[in-house]
Amino acid sequence: MSQFTHLESPMTIRGKVYRNRLIAAPTLFAHSVFFLPEIAENVYRMVENRAKGGFAAVSTGELPVNNEEGTTLFMERAIDMDDYDGEDFKKIREYADRIRKHGALAYLEFSHEGAVAETKAPYVPWGPDAYVREDGVQVFALNPAMMEKICNDYRKISKLAKACGFDGVLVHGGHGFNMQQFISPWTNHRTDEFGGSMENRARFPKMILEAVREGIGEDMILELRMSAEDGVNGGMTIDDMVEFCREIDGMADIIHVSNGLKWAGNQTQTFSDFFDVHGVNVEHAAKVKAAVTRSKVAVIGGINDPAFADQVIADGKADFIELGRQGFADPEFPNKAFSGREDTIRKCVRCFSCYPGFCEHRTDVPLWEKGLSKEDVDRIYSPASMGRCAINPNSGFGWYEDRHPYPTKSRNVLIIGGGVGGLQAAITARKRGHKVTLLEKTGELGGTINFTDYDEDKEDLRNFKNLLIREAGESGAGEAGADIRLNTVCSREIMDECKPDAVIIATGARPIKPPIKGIDRAMNALEAYHNMDKIGKHVVLAGGGLVGCEVGLHLANHGHEVTVIEMQGMMAFETFGYYRNALLDEMDRRGLKQMLHTKVLEFTDKGVLVETDGEQKLIAADTCVYSMGMKADKAVVEEIREMAGGIRTYVIGDCDRAGKVGDAVHAGYEAAIDIV
Repeated sequence: MSQFTHLESPMTIRGKVYRNRLIAAPTLFAHSVFFLPEIAENVYRMVENRAKGGFAAVSTGELPVNNEEGTTLFMERAIDMDDYDGEDFKKIREYADRIRKHGALAYLEFSHEGAVAETKAPYVPWGPDAYVREDGVQVFALNPAMMEKICNDYRKISKLAKACGFDGVLVHGGHGFNMQQFISPWTNHRTDEFGGSMENRARFPKMILEAVREGIGEDMILELRMSAEDGVNGGMTIDDMVEFCREIDGMADIIHVSNGLKWAGNQTQTFSDFFDVHGVNVEHAAKVKAAVTRSKVAVIGGINDPAFADQVIADGKADFIELGRQGFADPEFPNKAFSGREDTIRKCVRCFSCYPGFCEHRTDVPLWEKGLSKEDVDRIYSPASMGRCAINPNSGFGWYEDRHPYPTKSRNVLIIGGGVGGLQAAITARKRGHKVTLLEKTGELGGTINFTDYDEDKEDLRNFKNLLIREAGESGAGEAGADIRLNTVCSREIMDECKPDAVIIATGARPIKPPIKGIDRAMNALEAYHNMDKIGKHVVLAGGGLVGCEVGLHLANHGHEVTVIEMQGMMAFETFGYYRNALLDEMDRRGLKQMLHTKVLEFTDKGVLVETDGEQKLIAADTCVYSMGMKADKAVVEEIREMAGGIRTYVIGDCDRAGKVGDAVHAGYEAAIDIV
């Protein structure tokens, strides 16, 4: 046994043995094998890798119980639930086969979205109440005949799961779907036997659970995913959830505690962000566990550390830990934790790269409305970008490492730049047997994201940066890592010494310093982390891009009053979806003042002179800070290329074009993979 004895301990339910207490939660994409054949193999590997990585059970993503009134996002056609020899059956069974062959239990997840289903004519959505949705669609109140029809669909897909060889099913009743709609006083105003008391509100969900049990029989596991709370005023609370769980105690073998609403996934903590505590639902799960005697309890929500997970089990707050996005970051989480390699786990940084989510903040708009190029929009929303983890470069549904040739012999690789791109390139090149020399012109590795050493909001990103530094010096099976040389600039002498077969240039970017009058009076945003003692109480930060907003949050967290000035019509223009929503909500919580459509004219001793609404104003400040973007130093790149001569050269990360951490990590990895 490892040091995580509670997490590693097995458990048996209905004769099925969970080899530990870690369950790989569903991550959406299961239905894509029916309409995106080009990524089907990747999606199968997604669940297979989690089984191979040591999880006790692995769930597919959700399938709709029907494609009529219960359809789900992107599902364009119905799945044939009756043909046990057809192509649909084979596609679903493939999940069970891939998971089970690695010793994990296999779950099929399915759902019915009820009143919020994205139905298409001639079908209409049904829920507890009749009403007109915000999108103008009429929702109909479920009657007994439709309830029985839906229960029969649950029964049918449950039988299909059994025939496909799954060990259990995951019934998704949470995130604002049909079962939660009946439990919540916000969405259920019925006065018949399905409304009012919890006994009544639980009646239809219990009918569904009974139908599922009839379909799977007594030898399969039934796990029920529910939200602890709606997360909106007047919505379902944890007290409602606890009362409901008492009603269904024993009907579900495992009650899986999640949270919130699908269409407000970040704002209601369905998906926790990097501002949230880890284990956002643990205390909710503890209340459920204290209330039930027959059902086991699982919890999900921002858990990325085995020691924390082990403590949750030890404290009796849950019986199982569910990991969702962490499965993208490192599918080997269990194996690493239980073999003494926990310090090599790539812990999810909750950046939403794998699942960007929806526009929730009132100022957000779809990317194509921001005026981005078609190339950029297609890149972000393409199937190849789905499931792409920023910190796990061997991810993304368009990437197959094993389809690239393996090196025929060891090569000499020279990497210039010790930021995340260069570090990842070094790690990958060493693991593939190459001899690596890495040059870093400063006295420390990490590059731009060394600011995480000072930013309390970036603990997970700091851990990732430190992991890269550690692995770059250790990588290579049983051998030394890269030859890392700090305070070293590339020169012809070093080129001659190393005799590289390939050169990877990862020299990063530098802050843009625009020719604004008085800008020498201002401090660059990234310098602020190192000069907190020089920053006054009132700060004006010019530039409301991602860096500016995050530095502004850091300053506000340390008691400074911050005004962020942005020339465009929205803050953090380059971000979108859940990440942007989390950022802007946190700016509101920390009291940052925001000025949009505002142009900086001059930095003065008294503040920043701006033009807004056609007028000039002086925004008073003790300290002026600017964040006007980053720019690749092309001259340095060309100088190194000239030194390299005819040697194969790769330009990666910010020195190619300014991007995000994930762009640099993937670029470094792919450059190293290409060296054969």
